Amino acid sequence: MGERPLMILVGIGYEPHRGYLLRSIAATTDVWLLDHEPVSWEAPYVVGGTAVDIRDGAELMAAATRVADGRTVDGILCWDELKMANTAAVAQYLGLPGVAPDVIDRCRDKHRTRAALAAAGVPQPRSVAVSSLADATAAAADIGYPVVLKPRALGASMGVTKVDRAEDLPAAYEHTRAQHVDQARYYELGVLVEEYASGPEFSVDSAVVDGATTPLFLARKTSGFAPYFEETGHLVDGADPLFTDPELRAVLSAAHDALGFDSGMTHTELRLTPRGWSVIEVNCRLGGDLVPYLGMESTGIDAGRIAAAIACGRPPTLTPTHNTVTAIRFLYPPAPTTVGEIRINPTALPRGALLARPLADPGTTLAPPPEGHVWGRYAMVAVTAPTPAACTPLLDAAEAAVSLVPA
Repeated sequence: MGERPLMILVGIGYEPHRGYLLRSIAATTDVWLLDHEPVSWEAPYVVGGTAVDIRDGAELMAAATRVADGRTVDGILCWDELKMANTAAVAQYLGLPGVAPDVIDRCRDKHRTRAALAAAGVPQPRSVAVSSLADATAAAADIGYPVVLKPRALGASMGVTKVDRAEDLPAAYEHTRAQHVDQARYYELGVLVEEYASGPEFSVDSAVVDGATTPLFLARKTSGFAPYFEETGHLVDGADPLFTDPELRAVLSAAHDALGFDSGMTHTELRLTPRGWSVIEVNCRLGGDLVPYLGMESTGIDAGRIAAAIACGRPPTLTPTHNTVTAIRFLYPPAPTTVGEIRINPTALPRGALLARPLADPGTTLAPPPEGHVWGRYAMVAVTAPTPAACTPLLDAAEAAVSLVPA
């Protein structure tokens, strides 16, 4: 167990959003990267790489098998939801740790998620899958307004829309039904009409080992651009009193058990309603939006290394080492804008600033929701402070140090 394990990583994603995970994992694990492009900035952190179309299951399988030919591969990891079912198939074929592809599909398919949670009595919003505006209208009338429309197979809050009145439903349904990304499965019953769960939004990243779910940290979510649910920021308090709530932990364990998710990392989204905790969705991956980075800064828990350890069948370190508060904010243009330059004045950043990074290249056209979602962001800023309340003025100051200059 003293030797460094070798792990295949399927896709890295956008460096500002995921690069910190690779750098962290590389400290304990040898990484072979399978991605669309040849290794570039990742070179110092990997022992090898293969350029392959990771969207194609057969090509991914063949490339991973070649890596394993003559080498001892201990695990395989992916944090891109659209590649995870194929990754799970590779793990199954090579005899590596992980959940079955059907478990991934049960999490990815939000209708299947709802059915599994309902069968186990896990608290969640009432949900009906529909294939037409007429069916959506009937479902909304039965559930009662406000309702939420949600694509069945997408992520990143794409197309998720709150509808307060019946007269607003047709436009909202058209918007939600029209959302699609490559590789996402198309369903005839492709839109979920759901009860609106009122209350603040949270997410919990968890490690699951041998069927035991261990919450790692809790993030308080900020959303904007109503009636959409765009995630505009997150805050992690290492000493958040809600993190130890027995009801929250019971709901998390029950949700994972209901879905059959018994090995790996998850990012569960919930609301705390007047009736208690309500599960919005369970994502079978590490959290996005740098939530694991905030968790590491706030608690010392390194979710990237934990994910790699579980993927390689090794015991992870789950113990926090400290607690503080960190927060991140994503910046959007007020209207469609073509980027000329993004300027960051380092001397104007407040004490407590952790990062300030551009997220768009010159020449890129950005727009806030509904035209753009996470790809409508032009920059992000993150800060640390002794208390949650102290983060807000620091985020304001950090945002003021960033300028979007139109082309």
